[in-house]
Amino acid sequence: LQRLCPVPRGQRTPTKPAAAMAPSAIRLVVLAAVMLVGLVEAGPVHFSVENCQGMHETMKKLGGPVPPSEFVAGCNEVCAKVKGLKEYWQSGEMASYACNEGKKYGCTWEGTPPVTLADIGC
Repeated sequence: LQRLCPVPRGQRTPTKPAAAMAPSAIRLVVLAAVMLVGLVEAGPVHFSVENCQGMHETMKKLGGPVPPSEFVAGCNEVCAKVKGLKEYWQSGEMASYACNEGKKYGCTWEGTPPVTLADIGC
């Protein structure tokens, strides 16, 4: 190699050829891929009755908003409809329906302290 590319005086020859550095680069890429997969797996919590119950239980326990990792999109909207129905109908079949749906989803609303189904008359 030195005959083909003489090294100027005062400079050192590279100690690590590029082929020796490749495993480090591959490890770095693999590590990045593993981290990204971990982020994807820990993605948003999907809407379901059980996930809404968990989110609202956490809200009640914390006394306020839930951490972003426990937020379930759609649950607040369902519970807003439940509360709206109960407030509008106040009593009767539709009010009972609203209370039953609220219980099913574990509805709790933000407030100090958090507003529960009992607080809206269910």
